[in-house]
Amino acid sequence: MENKNKKCSTKNHEEIAAFIYCQECRIYICKKCEKIHSELFYNHHTYNLDRDIKDIFTGFCKEENHLEKLQFFCKTHNTLCCSSCIIKIKRKGKGQHTDCNVCNIEDIKEEKKNKLKDNIKYLEDISKILKDLINDLSKEFEKINENKEVLKIKIQKIFTKLRNALNDREEELLLEIDKKFDNLFIEENIIKESEKLPNKVKMSLEKVEIIENKWDNDNELNSLINDCVNIENNIKEINIIKKKAQKSKSNNIKINFEPEDEGINIFLEKIKTFGKVLDNKSFYFSFKECPINVSDGRKYIVSGEKRNIITKIGKDGVCMGTICENQLENNKEHIWIIKILKTKQYKIDVGVAPIDFDISSSTYTSCGYYLYLYDLSLDSNTSKGGKKQILNLSKVKDEIKIVMNMNKKTLKFIINNEDKGESFTDIPIDVPLSPAIFLENKDDSIEIIKCEK
Repeated sequence: MENKNKKCSTKNHEEIAAFIYCQECRIYICKKCEKIHSELFYNHHTYNLDRDIKDIFTGFCKEENHLEKLQFFCKTHNTLCCSSCIIKIKRKGKGQHTDCNVCNIEDIKEEKKNKLKDNIKYLEDISKILKDLINDLSKEFEKINENKEVLKIKIQKIFTKLRNALNDREEELLLEIDKKFDNLFIEENIIKESEKLPNKVKMSLEKVEIIENKWDNDNELNSLINDCVNIENNIKEINIIKKKAQKSKSNNIKINFEPEDEGINIFLEKIKTFGKVLDNKSFYFSFKECPINVSDGRKYIVSGEKRNIITKIGKDGVCMGTICENQLENNKEHIWIIKILKTKQYKIDVGVAPIDFDISSSTYTSCGYYLYLYDLSLDSNTSKGGKKQILNLSKVKDEIKIVMNMNKKTLKFIINNEDKGESFTDIPIDVPLSPAIFLENKDDSIEIIKCEK
């Protein structure tokens, strides 16, 4: 608190900490001065500096250089004031309430007395409300903390599972590499045996020379023949090792690892966007990821901090589609706005479709209700009861607002702030519906910039 650092107002004691404040003198007093002050001014009001002087009512005006008592009341600002506050001639620090509705303190007495009764009643009533509110907030806070810890544990378990799966897969691939190389390429023992060949050949040649010199000695004939047999066995062993080495050397099979850089980068991007942390203020719609078994022409990615940007990565000419995981609730009007980020020819469909729609199907328009931005025509499955209305629209440039009224069973499109009226009526809602988007050209991209429900 500021007052704890105040020093004594006496000139000779200005380095000594003050411990009281005098209302009338408007000075800070240390313990040495307190005795003299209390003897000279026994009727003055002093206050300990254990709380802020601003919070202490002294009866005197607290404006700078105002030494008068508070004898007036400003109704305009609902505050007490002194004669310097209401002086007609304004000058520095004076006349703050000159133009206000000011009266004597006695004149406001009854009004404040009646107001006090109302305030007491209000405080009594709100006391119970605040008590219940605080209890509810405490319980809610406990639930939030419990939910937070549960979610953290869930995330940790999921990522531990993923890490374990990656480690297991790494071990499997490393073992597979070992097996491939062991079966197809030079074994280590062949290399070691091959290293012995020159020495074996040398030793055999030396032995042959010795045998030839002793060949006429009949006393050593059996020994010489045994040496010949050993040489023949050495030659067989040498030929076997030679063939193995030549076979391994001539093996041109190459072993590679997939995926290459492009596949790895796609996988890393998937990791970066894996998982969603959503609350009731988060983006309303959550788009489905592209299935891994879908054809190349139908592939797309979902990106953006709110997971609200859809981009086609498959080839041109095949219409891919994404749909929300959240179904449109009945008895409500749902609104979402699509902004075109990039497009070649506006070959984009926007609208609604059954939530279980299969994007691998080539007949996506037969099970939903869409506006085709290329020629601003309407596509739908009219056999299910939807009534189609042909639009007469200009080319789309920026934004399309889609309004699906589940009560009226209608769908309409507002293009660049121009309301075109209801495009579809009597849409069957017995099947759960969801916002749907289809892109035909590679690299076409749209963003959902707003959702209301």
